[in-house]
Amino acid sequence: MNEFYNQLILKDSEYECNFFPQVPNYKKQGVAYILTEGVNDDIVVDDKTSSKQIRRGKYRRLVEIATNPYLKEIRFKSASKERSYTFDIYVKAVIQVKNPIVFYNNKNLDVDAYFTNMFTLDVRKITRKYSILEYDGMDEELTNKLSSYNTLDESTGFEYRISVVDAEPGVEAIEYVKRNDKQNLDAELKKKARDLVKDVATDYENAVRTEVIEGKISEKEAIIEINRFRNADYEERLNQVVDLRERRLISEDDARKMIKKIQIVDNQENLIEAGQNRVIDSNAQDNNVLNELYEEE
Repeated sequence: MNEFYNQLILKDSEYECNFFPQVPNYKKQGVAYILTEGVNDDIVVDDKTSSKQIRRGKYRRLVEIATNPYLKEIRFKSASKERSYTFDIYVKAVIQVKNPIVFYNNKNLDVDAYFTNMFTLDVRKITRKYSILEYDGMDEELTNKLSSYNTLDESTGFEYRISVVDAEPGVEAIEYVKRNDKQNLDAELKKKARDLVKDVATDYENAVRTEVIEGKISEKEAIIEINRFRNADYEERLNQVVDLRERRLISEDDARKMIKKIQIVDNQENLIEAGQNRVIDSNAQDNNVLNELYEEE
């Protein structure tokens, strides 16, 4: 029998039913006393129970069952909108034995499976509407649905009421969310870097075109300079902007703005590279841990 049953069946012992049987003391609060394994129907001992009734019933066992409210925690998985990933569902229910005889007759009931099956259908209908990337409002919907359960199940003798409902992405789903967030962040950083590079290149190209218009360089020379700037690294770009300033083709203020943009681009590129390196380092650490475990074995 499972743990839940063992906690509620407080005692199950032989009962001596002689010619003058003693009525069990039934006044203990939160406990129901059942006389069973007789020739008559099982009975719950109360103020109407008599020695004569017990003697006629020839009962051979006395069972004590806890009837105080009992907290039951239920955990199971439920599919998300993505189907390949699941939510971890946690439900806390207040359960109470209302019909001790029916409960005792169902003493082999798997309580965890019983309540999990009861809640699963409604829970799955709800969780399948939500993505693991966007599940705001799901807890509230689950709580509203399950908290409406407040019923007596005559087939088991239980009365139950839901007190807490919680749902979170499972372990694999959390890893997927982390990867998705990182990919979105990298994509955003790369886009910003590309936009800034485009702005810097446009400013530089305009300055070079001014030289062509003023007849200081040829169009061929301008194309060469522009291509060199596009392919240049951080230091080279700075030097080329300084060169434009020294040739008085751009103002001091324009030069500062261009240099600031170049620095921002470089920082963005460094952030992306650092993020990629962290992933590589993390994978390396994971491999090291695995290797150590194998060596220990």
